[in-house]
Amino acid sequence: MIGMTVQDLIRNALAELEYPSDTAALPLWQEKLIRFANEAVADIVATFRPWRRDPLPLTNGTLTLSALPRTAAKVLGVERCGVRLPFYYGESTGVLRVPGVPDGTLTVVYRYVPATLSALTDVPELPSCCHPLIVTYMVARFGMQNDAQGMNRASAALSVYEAQKRRLKLDFDEPAGYDIYHCF
Repeated sequence: MIGMTVQDLIRNALAELEYPSDTAALPLWQEKLIRFANEAVADIVATFRPWRRDPLPLTNGTLTLSALPRTAAKVLGVERCGVRLPFYYGESTGVLRVPGVPDGTLTVVYRYVPATLSALTDVPELPSCCHPLIVTYMVARFGMQNDAQGMNRASAALSVYEAQKRRLKLDFDEPAGYDIYHCF
């Protein structure tokens, strides 16, 4: 499943709010709803602490984290052929040292920071099952800025958002505790 683009997120949020979601209406709400979408992504990341496993070349005992496809917030492990290897940070947090291991490709397991959403074609760098959560959060945040009826709708949407987050929390955990890995 590829997931929703920012445009899809906005259209779904506007549909839930019963606002027009045609091409002419989109620019009216785009900036505000993208800001809410980024807030939702930040909240989801704080809750689920998403992680990835990506290959990285080891050269002279050094791994350069900037070569990873996502920004690493924290390295959880380094592996070769499924065997965990000892590592430590080198001269900066962007460099890992893996002592006593010959050059080659290692797998880095790390928590990542999703890219900020800005264009309508951007897709949130979270599993697609999290994308409806983003829409629910956008609806809640939008409603918080309106009248009393909007505040009631926002409160209900926020309750649904938190309940959905709790349900999904069981599907996301750090790899150190389990042998089953999520590969994105």
